[in-house]
Amino acid sequence: MLTSNAGLPPKNGVVYQVLIVARISTEHQDPRSLSDQETLCRQWADSNVSGQTNVRVIESQGSGELLDRQELRDLETAIESNKYDFLIVEDVGRICRRHRVHDFLEMAIDNDTRVIAINDHIDTLVDDWKLKISFASMHHEISNADTGKRIRRTLRSRHMQGLVVQCLPYGYIKPHPGASDQEVTKDPAAEPIIEEIFSRLENGVSYSEVVDWLNAEKIPTGKYVSSNRWTVSTLRNLVYNPLLKGVRVRNRVKSKRINKTGRRKSIKAAPDELLERYCPHLAFVETHRYDALIRFLDKKNAAYRRKKVDGRDPRAMVPKKRTRFPGQQVFCAVCGHPMRWGGHGQVDRLVCKGAKEYKCWQGATFDGNLASEKILAAVFQAIEALPGFTENLQSQVIEESRAFTDARDSEKKQIQKRIDKLNREMGNLIKFVKSGNHSEALMKEIAETEKQLDEASFEMQELDAHRSLVPKLPSSDKVRELAMDAITKGLDCPYRLSRVMRTLVPRIEAHPVRLCDGGAIVVRATFELNLCPLFPGLNEFSLAREVMTQTLEVDLFEPVQRELCREQVVELRSKGMYQRDIAAQLDITQPVVQNALTLQDTMDTLGLKDPYVPVTEAPTDLGRMRRHLHPRFKFQPYDTGS
Repeated sequence: MLTSNAGLPPKNGVVYQVLIVARISTEHQDPRSLSDQETLCRQWADSNVSGQTNVRVIESQGSGELLDRQELRDLETAIESNKYDFLIVEDVGRICRRHRVHDFLEMAIDNDTRVIAINDHIDTLVDDWKLKISFASMHHEISNADTGKRIRRTLRSRHMQGLVVQCLPYGYIKPHPGASDQEVTKDPAAEPIIEEIFSRLENGVSYSEVVDWLNAEKIPTGKYVSSNRWTVSTLRNLVYNPLLKGVRVRNRVKSKRINKTGRRKSIKAAPDELLERYCPHLAFVETHRYDALIRFLDKKNAAYRRKKVDGRDPRAMVPKKRTRFPGQQVFCAVCGHPMRWGGHGQVDRLVCKGAKEYKCWQGATFDGNLASEKILAAVFQAIEALPGFTENLQSQVIEESRAFTDARDSEKKQIQKRIDKLNREMGNLIKFVKSGNHSEALMKEIAETEKQLDEASFEMQELDAHRSLVPKLPSSDKVRELAMDAITKGLDCPYRLSRVMRTLVPRIEAHPVRLCDGGAIVVRATFELNLCPLFPGLNEFSLAREVMTQTLEVDLFEPVQRELCREQVVELRSKGMYQRDIAAQLDITQPVVQNALTLQDTMDTLGLKDPYVPVTEAPTDLGRMRRHLHPRFKFQPYDTGS
């Protein structure tokens, strides 16, 4: 039995604060259901709460299985504010599903908020609420599972009846949203286009060349494609769609729930779940020709696919953030795009993402494993060379910390003054209510004042969360010990190493350079090594960052032979040795000696100490770096917001 407020006074002494939660699952549900839920909850409050009420409604649209919804976080924050007397819902499923709702109700009880679930007959003021919530949660879970099975069964059946025609590829006309596959027709204008696509691919033309032709001819990508330009992915999706040979398929993939968040991800369905429906009137090509082309493309592109381990893709179902160092930390210094694994079909090399998409001319790659070794060696060397910290530096850090603390204390005083003022205003409003004034305008003013109080209290909590203790600058020996330990522990696992290095080296810039006498473009990395994150709170102080941050430069390549032996050749030549004698002593060929001396002459002429010079524009003398000459090329710097 649901009970009334039983004489329990409001938390603020004047008005009962009531929170109503209304939710629908999808955009296909009638939004008027939200109003219906709100009306039901308001009716309960009017009938059972004896006193003035101030109602706040949280409406949302999203699956109750999702445990990381912003609305759920907002609801938890509201309950933890300890200002609401009642939380009223139609049923507990409107809050969330599964065992999480039990934890939520316990949190509400801890904050003295009474929860009412009308249809589930749950009232946390009554002792049997734990038993009822267990049954209600199980009931909602079973109902959801049954509904999912029923929908899946219905869709499978209707697919085999020719219904459930959803997104169609280029070349097909769907007369109306509910059309069956018998009503779908081929677009006559698409027949010669698809014939040309198949002919070109059968003749060994690459996807990229076919894409260029489609874009040059301004062929539309189709109604259900977001971009109006063809890409390799768009073309491949079209070619690999068996509808082109007259076969509609369903259930290639299915969804799997991630219990931690309640979200779902797509996984491959079992082969026996695949449904196929033959629609000969939708075929653009004969079955044998289609199958032959797919086999040809699979064989042609097999060398560029990731090799399977024990019969499965090693990156399948692995988050992109789970990558080896230095993946996802290196960015092209020319365009700003990230460097990606798989440069020019080599899985261990990184290349600019912009170059792959014809948005950057810098197509030079580097060995990721070699880069990792060189960067780690430079980091270890920098840590070993870390200078000692003087007592004067420690006193300066303490002074900076005190300045931060003083500024924070001053800000807290201002916020406290605002809170005191709002409390006085709230006290005056309560006096008006007690004197018999229950106008709607007064209730709105009370709600607005409470909102401002919540905001001020949150700001105060944010300031209190910061460390107020004066940090002690660690000794350089302690810094070296912790840094070495953190990196060394990550060497056993490339993914753990990546997480550690992302903290110490958040960004690595990849600069294209080449020898001053010409040759291939190679990559030189520059980055900042910041050791402050090893000590919580220390990164806030500029003096500490200054002494514990170093800018490093690392060549992500092995030098060519003429540069590798240049200094030795020049030294021996200065002693009067002949070139052939130098070659014999260094165990190299005489042309290498000549090239080394030529390189030194070029450096002397240009007044250089470093033989490598930065490359600031696309070279004209390299036959392998010609992306900037491709019709598809358009330089486009990386948009960090994309």
